[in-house]
Amino acid sequence: MELQDALSRRYSCRRFLGKPVDSALVRDLTALAQQVPSWGNTQPWKVYAAAGPSALAIRQGLVQAHTSNQPEQPEIPMPQGFGGLLMDRYRDLGKSLFAVLGIGRGDKDKRNAHYANNFDAFGASSLIYVTVPTEQSPYVILDAGAFVTAFCLAAGERGLGTCILAALARYPQVVRSVIDIPGDESILIGLALGYPDPDAPANRFRSARAPLEQVLSLTGF
Repeated sequence: MELQDALSRRYSCRRFLGKPVDSALVRDLTALAQQVPSWGNTQPWKVYAAAGPSALAIRQGLVQAHTSNQPEQPEIPMPQGFGGLLMDRYRDLGKSLFAVLGIGRGDKDKRNAHYANNFDAFGASSLIYVTVPTEQSPYVILDAGAFVTAFCLAAGERGLGTCILAALARYPQVVRSVIDIPGDESILIGLALGYPDPDAPANRFRSARAPLEQVLSLTGF
């Protein structure tokens, strides 16, 4: 697959089959994503993969924490809200996705079930967690973000689906109860990884992108 195809075909997978992902494939994807640049080649990210009973325990723990309204304690500060164009895009995403899923504006039960599915990683058989050094500058998040993007593109090339989910990092105590992550590392983000369910309506959904004039400014060309 060419890079252009990988970029254009990537999407957030929101329903997975139960088929497990081989550990050798996870190793290959991680090695490929390792090729991204970082400040001074510091490569500040660490990667933790969970599958089988371990992934299931994390998913169940996260859903339980969410549905019981436990206080969220992410180790990397998350947005408290958006404004302007960012909020417009955020709302448009929700409206468009819910339309595909057949969730009405006033259907509170279905909306709550969808939010809980985020914490369940949409049934993904594997979870990937990326951490950064706790005492480092926030700049390491840029480097780790490059790794995450490359990992998702590499996974798509191999026929796997991914979804980058802040929900998977909102209750780090659940994750740490299953995965041995050193205390000097902060959990940045979690990825759902697995084989997409081709029949799921959610996997036919594609989010829109802003027009180029809202993004690109050319000077001196």
